[in-house]
Amino acid sequence: MIAFIILTSAILSCNNKQPFVPDYEMGIGTIIGMENCKTDLSKNAWLIQFPGPNPFNKMYGDQMTYNGTAYKNVVKTFSLPDSAKVSGKKYSFEFYLEERSSAGACDAIDAVDFNLTKIRIRNVAKAPN
Repeated sequence: MIAFIILTSAILSCNNKQPFVPDYEMGIGTIIGMENCKTDLSKNAWLIQFPGPNPFNKMYGDQMTYNGTAYKNVVKTFSLPDSAKVSGKKYSFEFYLEERSSAGACDAIDAVDFNLTKIRIRNVAKAPN
């Protein structure tokens, strides 16, 4: 009888809990390529397209043209892990949105610096095909 009371009270106490709401964004994105701004390639941002629809039908990023191709919903990041730095590959991202920004002073020849929404990556996983 005591076990039944404990089990019932445990089940009833869980009914009023709010669902988990993450403090980060999620989406499936494709790596477009690397910005050409700095001569030190490790300091260049990587460009990611989140074509959507993403969870809760959110759209991220801005429009841009890269190597003659127009893209929508593109963001840039300086925190892409080396294992994901493969143009054309699709990944599942957990990330934090940051303000639009330009890298500022570029020193590369024929530098191209995009003023796009920045993200800080929390987690990356290979997306299902």
